[in-house]
Amino acid sequence: MKNNSIHIIGGGIVGLCSAWYLQKEGFEVCIIDRYNLSNGTSHGNAGMIVPSHFIPMASPGIIAQGLKWLLSNKSPFFIKPRLNLDLMQWLWRFYRAANHQHVETCMPVLYHLNEWSKQLYKEISLNPDFDFGFEERGLLMLYKTEKQAREEEELAEKAHQLGVNAAIMDLPRLKTLEPEMDLDVLGGIYFPGDAHLYPNRFIRQMIAALKQRGVQFLVNTEIVDFNVSGRQITSLTSRSGQEIKVQNVLLTTGAWTGHLLKKLGIKIHLIAGKGYSITIKKPGLRPCIPTLLSEAKVALTPMGDDLRIGGTLELSGVSDHINQRRLSGIMESIPAYYRNLEVPFSPSTKIWQGYRPCTPDGMPYIGKSSQLSNMILGTGHGTMGMSLGPATSKLISQIMTEQDTEIDLHAFRLNRFK
Repeated sequence: MKNNSIHIIGGGIVGLCSAWYLQKEGFEVCIIDRYNLSNGTSHGNAGMIVPSHFIPMASPGIIAQGLKWLLSNKSPFFIKPRLNLDLMQWLWRFYRAANHQHVETCMPVLYHLNEWSKQLYKEISLNPDFDFGFEERGLLMLYKTEKQAREEEELAEKAHQLGVNAAIMDLPRLKTLEPEMDLDVLGGIYFPGDAHLYPNRFIRQMIAALKQRGVQFLVNTEIVDFNVSGRQITSLTSRSGQEIKVQNVLLTTGAWTGHLLKKLGIKIHLIAGKGYSITIKKPGLRPCIPTLLSEAKVALTPMGDDLRIGGTLELSGVSDHINQRRLSGIMESIPAYYRNLEVPFSPSTKIWQGYRPCTPDGMPYIGKSSQLSNMILGTGHGTMGMSLGPATSKLISQIMTEQDTEIDLHAFRLNRFK
């Protein structure tokens, strides 16, 4: 085994992109995943690359809004009541992080990370091995109420302070961007600097490109334990009992990362936020610009000839149960914004569900472990995993090769919660 070998546990967007950059740096890379890489969290993502999303989830006003949402069984946010210490600790830290100072500190960092990711996606899209529908059409945020208009206009002002282009649009101006859509809204904000892609295609093409370049894959292999000597992981143990010797370990296991780290006696604050999406194949009519329905917190993204619709953040633990009321809330919101958009939906409609790894402060974990010298983490991206994936992975490759990192890592440190 070479000294520059690395085993990546988790084959989602961060794991795959990390393999891409580490292989370019000369690392011998093996990706291990508990499933067969055909339907992970990254596959059902809305596919939006969003420099416009520079506000962390933990922000002022979110607690009050969340409490109101809890009163509706079709709202975009839900916490399943339960006696769970990890959930209680997470909620307390979320409450403490939801302040103006935290937002002001995080805004430039999140913007830089998202903008950098967009540029990295653009670079990858120029490679002849890739054709994943990367387009820079921007993002629309539509709103129906005066209250939401004020909130979105405040967001646009913050965007301008960061140097982000954001245009406040009334209904006539919106119709110039979406001439085929019969909009029932008060107005919207247009972020022309955002982009989108088709996640499923990107994942498939990245896997093929990595295999072609010699990256190894161990699929249907669940890692359940670690063997440690001193301050180093020496091997991984799979559920089948296989021992896998390692030189370096990268954990990109999303919502499952906290559970794995407990095996090493390491605690991070991370919970699973379930989301749903459906993909409408070749609809007769659809928006041409990726759109967020502001009050409903529903995303619509054109992907190739298709349309993906997604939403909901459900803190209900990990289970295969599909909350039909939350799903109905997503689908029922669409005609409230588009009079002429028909979305076929029936009990036979294929529903994707996935778990977003959510941190209390809305910032990811990126960096080396202080307890183990050969372990590094890249997780906790919440709803922005696809958007932040390449930049996170590039940072990981810079850390592993001991280069100066593009972005200061202080906001992403693993031990920031005491």
